[in-house]
Amino acid sequence: MSIDNVKSLTFDVGGTVFDWQSATQGAIGRLAEVRGADLNVAEFCLCWRRDMFRRLAKVRRGELSWANADELHRAVLDPLADDYPQLGLNDEDKVALTGVWHEMDAWPDFGPALSRLRTRYTVAVLTVLSWSIAVDCSKRNALWWDGILSCEMLGAYKPDAAAYRRGTELLGLKPEEVMMVASHPRDLRAAMAVGFRSAFVLPRHDEPGGNLDDHPEDFDIVASDFTELADKIV
Repeated sequence: MSIDNVKSLTFDVGGTVFDWQSATQGAIGRLAEVRGADLNVAEFCLCWRRDMFRRLAKVRRGELSWANADELHRAVLDPLADDYPQLGLNDEDKVALTGVWHEMDAWPDFGPALSRLRTRYTVAVLTVLSWSIAVDCSKRNALWWDGILSCEMLGAYKPDAAAYRRGTELLGLKPEEVMMVASHPRDLRAAMAVGFRSAFVLPRHDEPGGNLDDHPEDFDIVASDFTELADKIV
């Protein structure tokens, strides 16, 4: 199918645009060094990310009260502190570490690609991360979006269909006029089920849930990086 009728691109950002692993591993690694803690830093950060999404799933199912990503990142640190006692996390540490998600760097090729993409499309964030995380990280990386849609403002979290539908309503478009861009097949397939077009950008890190499975032909666009994405659709 042609993608000529696509008018807007909506980007996942956590793991797709912003390098959460380097940000969190750097912060945890520095703290472990100060504390003299013997710690598998990568494992800790993957658990932090995984457990946040497990808690988010409970929010989606109505098993926990509504919370944004900052609250979820902070809440997960309490059981993690018990699982990794060698790190000696106190309340001050937990607050500081939660702030690390506001200090993620974007992949170097994204800024130039974003400028090219905006010459043809309305380009917006569509993320489960909090609005303030998306804003702070965008400002940190001098990224100029046409809009930032955080699920905390949409009343539903991806991959629930309502999150994508509400996003298209705010953009004033039909689902088939929007292309979801992500490094997570699950995100893309949920958007496709609503009628979105899809662009899979290969993950830079070993991203949980981000590996392309055995059906790459499912997606309209597959790109190795953002430069290639722009080359293919601008």
